[in-house]
Amino acid sequence: MLTVGLVLISLSAGPAVPATDTVPRFDIAVSCDTANKAASGIGRPVQACLDDEEKARTALEMRWSEYPIHARQSCTESVSVGGPPSYVQLITCLEMRKQ
Repeated sequence: MLTVGLVLISLSAGPAVPATDTVPRFDIAVSCDTANKAASGIGRPVQACLDDEEKARTALEMRWSEYPIHARQSCTESVSVGGPPSYVQLITCLEMRKQ
């Protein structure tokens, strides 16, 4: 009886969707602002950073399923450590894993 109850609960909970099925959402404004502050005035304009991040996200959305799931998961985790995550860093990590 316990087994039937567990099966019913798991079916009613809906499908489990791994976080790596879609491109993660990053706050690129924070990422670019942090990068700009770290550059101490010698960096490029924040708008250029925002443009690069948007281009990288668009590229990731088009090619996300081409990357192995383990690479998507580990790269997403690694770019989220030590500061705000970046789509440019994420796509770089994924491309390096493909080689």
